[in-house]
Amino acid sequence: MSKNEQSTGWLGVAISKLFIRTMFRQVQGWKRDVPSRAAGFVEVARDGSRLEGASLRTTVMHPRGVVLLCHPFLKYGMHYFFENKLDQAFLDQGYHVVAFNFKGFGRSTIGGHAFADDVLAIARRVQRDNPGLPMHLVGCSFGGYHLSHALARDTTPFTSAVLDSVPVSVRSYFTRGPLRLAMRWISGSRLAVPTGTCAIDHSLRGVGRLPIAYFYGLDDRFIPAASVAGLSLDCAALHLVGFEGCRHLENHKKHRDRYFEEIFDFFHRAEAKTPVVPA
Repeated sequence: MSKNEQSTGWLGVAISKLFIRTMFRQVQGWKRDVPSRAAGFVEVARDGSRLEGASLRTTVMHPRGVVLLCHPFLKYGMHYFFENKLDQAFLDQGYHVVAFNFKGFGRSTIGGHAFADDVLAIARRVQRDNPGLPMHLVGCSFGGYHLSHALARDTTPFTSAVLDSVPVSVRSYFTRGPLRLAMRWISGSRLAVPTGTCAIDHSLRGVGRLPIAYFYGLDDRFIPAASVAGLSLDCAALHLVGFEGCRHLENHKKHRDRYFEEIFDFFHRAEAKTPVVPA
């Protein structure tokens, strides 16, 4: 078992699950059916969580790949991408799209304590359904945070990853109220690595050759300049892209054209480096 997949023992698991249910209550319980243009599915993660997802197929004759979307810490879960029409931009460029709700969001159940397990469970499904196609990850804020920890466990399925508006540490995001105290405690405890509450540089510095881009708003109060500077030193291979005048999760809203130009250029460069796997 790697340092990024430490066992917590039964007591640690119980504490972590209780923590998720109690502290994340503000974003849990909101439910909506998948869009009519998508095919819904349920995938069971290795911890027993039943993960609600949606798959959308591009109409382009020769698909370029699949984009797996990991949602931010909002009650809407994966519907964040549909409401902002981010899925359509990928579909138009020839990519199939898969989105899902992390455990505890929407109709996804809580079977364990590690959100990174959710990412890898959905990735395995994408591989089964799309043999031979490149798979790119796009994670926004919370989704990108746990995507980063998933990469420390296994990069095998992926061609590239884009982290958008992802705080380097949970401590810079949860700054008020009981969540601030809880996050400071758990992120500094022996539960930090298995629960994915340690800083993302802890995981990213150990990721090998996978191309990873880091998008951040220059006015994002959750991503101070000092944390970006530290991340660039710890993870020198990261492709950093800053967006002027953007607060948290505003990059695609205020600079939509540039946002997708950066993403697709990054995807294409990553695809050029990856050998084609026969279907």
